[in-house]
Order: sequence, then structure tokens, then C-alpha cells
Amino acid sequence: MSKESLKLYIKDRTEEEVKKIIIEGEIAADKIIEEARSKVARIKDEKLRKVKKDMDEKEKAEISLTKMDGRRRVMEVKEEFLKKTFDEAKKRLKSFSSSKTNERYQNILTALAIEAMSGIESKEVRISANKTDLDFLRKNTQVMKSTLSKMRASEVDIKLDDKAIDTIGGVIVYSMDGKKIYNNTLETRLGRTFEEVKGKILNMLFEE
Repeated sequence: MSKESLKLYIKDRTEEEVKKIIIEGEIAADKIIEEARSKVARIKDEKLRKVKKDMDEKEKAEISLTKMDGRRRVMEVKEEFLKKTFDEAKKRLKSFSSSKTNERYQNILTALAIEAMSGIESKEVRISANKTDLDFLRKNTQVMKSTLSKMRASEVDIKLDDKAIDTIGGVIVYSMDGKKIYNNTLETRLGRTFEEVKGKILNMLFEE
């Protein structure tokens, strides 16, 4: 092979190698670019999913908080209503029991005292009440003693506190050693009754 032919041959082979390298480089570059695009797309998709998930969780949390706030407000309305109802009932009881000449209340007071004393298994009992009720009970101690003794078929000694207690009406009865107590005041009885019926009151007024 002549020198000229060798030069041409080397030149052709070189150009072919260069073209081959360029083509392979372009293919590699395209592949790298495509992989980069795919990676960017995946990252973008993951971010979008995360953002959507965060938004969904935030929305659910807000809805949950809204529901909780709504339930809390409903409970507040119910509790406020029950308080007003209880206060009104207590106010009426106080008005009913405050008159010194209310014969109906005096009969109820006597019955409350006898009921409370019956609940204390002691031969000696002590009665506490407000000033007006103590005055009435003191005048009717013998009547209560006779009634209670017949119920028990044994004598019962009744003592009344000198110091009045703060109550709208009714009595608190103690055994003489103070170990047994029977609270039969009007507010205590009202509280017990109210606890029993408040569910029915709410169902009637806030029925869903």
C-alpha cells in the first residue's frame, strides 16, 4: 500500500471512529437526559402525592375539628339549658318553702324529717335544718317522735341543732356519733331527681 493510500485509509477509519464516538455520545446523552427527565417526573409526582396527602390529612383534621367544635357547642347549649332548668326549679322550691305559714310545705317537711330519721338506725338522732324549719320542727318534735316510735316499735330520742344550716328547705339527720348521715334537703332531693330525668328532658328538647 502506497503512502498516499495509507493516509486515506487512516483518515477514513478515523472519521468513522469519530462518527461512531459522536453517535454513541449522543445516544448516551439522550439516555442520561431521558433518565433525568424520568427522575424529575418521579420526584414531581412524589411531591404532588405528598402535597395531596398533606392537604387531605389537613382537610380531614379540619373537618374533624369542626365536628368536635360543633359537638362541643351543642353540649354547651345542653348544659346551659339544664343549668337554667335546675336553677329555675330550685328557685321555685325556695319560694314554695320560704313561707312560715305554708301548711302544705310544713307537712312535706315533717315527712322529710321522718323519712330521714327512719333511714338512720339509731335510738338517738340529731336534725339540722334552716332557721324557719328548725322553729317549726322544734314545735312538732313530739309528733315526729310519736310517729317514728310507732314505725320502729321502739322509742327514739330526737334532738335539734341550735345552729341553722344554709339550705332552702328539708333536713339533714345524723346519728349521735355522726357516723351515719341522711341528707334530705330539698336541693339534694332535687339534684337526685334531676339526674334521673335530665336525659329524658334532653331527648325531648334536642331530639335529632
